[in-house]
Amino acid sequence: MAQWQYKTLLVEFQKDGLLGEKYIDEDETEAVLNEEGRRGWELVTASLTPEGMMFFCKKELPPGSQQAETAEDEPETVEAEEAPDDGALGSIRIF
Repeated sequence: MAQWQYKTLLVEFQKDGLLGEKYIDEDETEAVLNEEGRRGWELVTASLTPEGMMFFCKKELPPGSQQAETAEDEPETVEAEEAPDDGALGSIRIF
């Protein structure tokens, strides 16, 4: 029976200006999901949250291996590069 490892990715909303509307940077999101796919992670589903979009991914553990990450691990934050038009920074938290 297959065993799975799971990962969540939170792509936080960015703002267009000080009081502008919130949005998800599609290029940033696509780049992160493609990178995780190259690492073997498969996107299972996505959900809108108050902070942004949460993506749920999984990958199969090799037979005989144990879960590499535990729930006690600290989330990793990956900073996005500066957006060329307004300089806003976004971030993606990997739990």
